[in-house]
This record gives sequence, C-alpha cells and structure tokens, in this order.
Amino acid sequence: MAINILTASVGKDGGIISNVDDVKLALQRYVQARNATIFDSVKKKMGDIALNAMKFTEFSEPEYIANKLKSLPITKDGGKKRTGNTQWVGLYKLINWQRKNTGLLPLGGSRRRKTGVFRRVVKKDEDGEITSIDYKQKMVKQVPRNTGPSAGISRFMDGKTKAFIKARARGSRFLRIGWACAAVAFGKKLEKGDFGPATLERLSGKAYGGGATIEKVAPGQSVFTIYNGAGVFDLRYKGTPMRSSSDIARARAKQEAGLKKAINFVLEDIAVYLFKAGREPWDKGKVTATRI
Repeated sequence: MAINILTASVGKDGGIISNVDDVKLALQRYVQARNATIFDSVKKKMGDIALNAMKFTEFSEPEYIANKLKSLPITKDGGKKRTGNTQWVGLYKLINWQRKNTGLLPLGGSRRRKTGVFRRVVKKDEDGEITSIDYKQKMVKQVPRNTGPSAGISRFMDGKTKAFIKARARGSRFLRIGWACAAVAFGKKLEKGDFGPATLERLSGKAYGGGATIEKVAPGQSVFTIYNGAGVFDLRYKGTPMRSSSDIARARAKQEAGLKKAINFVLEDIAVYLFKAGREPWDKGKVTATRI
C-alpha cells in the first residue's frame, strides 16, 4: 500500500503537530505571523512542499536516456563479432525483450523470409519456342535490420526507438507523480511539461499514484496528509502487482530524498518570511534567511 510520508495536524487550540519536527515548529511560527486562517496557512505550505518535492525528486533527462540506450553493449552472435552498423544492436534487443514480455511480435528475426524480388524462369520447346514463363520468389535469410551497413537500416531503428525513448523518459519521471497529485490537491498549478491532467486524474488518490488528503476530524481540527505510492506497484501488468522489495526501496529512497530537499527549501522560505515580518525564526541557529 502507499506510504504516508508527511502529515500535519491542526488542533482545536490552534496547535500544529507533524511527523517532521522542523515542519511542526516552522508552521507554528508561520501561522502566528500570517494574517490568514490556520487552515489556509497550513494548506498553502503543505502544497509548497508537495510541489517542490516533485521538482526535487531525481529523474533522468530524455537526452541522457537516449544516449544510454544507444550505447548499450554489443553482444556476440555465435562467437563472431557483429559487423556493419552496430549502433542499435543493444537497444534493438532491449525493445524486443520488452515487446516479448508484453505479448507483441519482435521487430525482426533471423528466419528465412520471402522478399519482393522475383526470378523469371523461361521454358522453351525443342524449336526454341517459349512454352511458359514461371515466376519464383527468391528466398533469402533475413538479416537483423539493426546490423546492416546502410543508412536506411539506421533510419528504421531510429523510427522504432523514438516512442521507446519517450516512454522511458516518462517512466523516469513517474516517481514524482504522487507529489504532483498532492500539489494539485492543495490547489497548486503545475507548469507545462510536468504532468498532464489526464495522467493526474488517472492516478490521483490511488495507492499506486499518490496525492493528498485533508480530513476534518472535528470542528477546528484538520489532518493534512501527503502520500506517494508511485514505484510500489507495477502498472505494466493487470492487477498491479507489487514490485520487488529492492525496487520499492530504491524508489522510496529517491522520493524521500526529494521530499527532504523540498522541506528544507520551504522551511528556508518560511524563515525569509519571518525575517521580513520582523519575527524570530523557530531555531535561529539552524535556519537562516539566506534567500532574501
């Protein structure tokens, strides 16, 4: 199930608690200095944390992914090193591996196949008269298209890899989706190039996506929760089975690192706000107004 990563609660007396001590202390001072309701103040800063967690969570740029995929190692076939244009060999194999896992046919193969080239066989009688003309298809061994020397083969693979690389680039950003859903739930707007509304709608509030909840447990009492479940379930398969524990651990480490950077960024913002308002920060020796 999705893991609740950050919470903040507002009590009847206006006190604030959180599972992160610095967040609790900073929000307490922030709401005291701000001419707004405690609810709106906490919602605003929780949204700021979610939005910045999305930005700070590590991901790979499309150019980096493309370069890595194009430089995959070239293996040997039958003990003989491949020759010709080998730029796409590793990626060709990777795409076919993925297509096989999803039940699709491979891009190519090494079986014998019919080509569009015909051989004409002319039959004549004893007087040299043509009696019939037969056309036979020429059978050739299909050479994997990524290993040939011509530019046309390279263009073939280039066309096949564009969608694959785009999908990989989207996947590298997927660990951010929970933070994005949370930011939107708190009223934040995403920038162009982040996540589209259809993606957010499909994953918001889901255990395998993420988002935020605001629970009003009693009059004047609210609990704000940000959670991110991206990376816990494998969405490539029906039933969304859980990924391996090692995969989840790596995903969670990246998400928590992004959240930690976001918290520090927003706490510094609060310190700046308090400094400008003439208020003392919650821990003068720990947080300084360095971005005035």
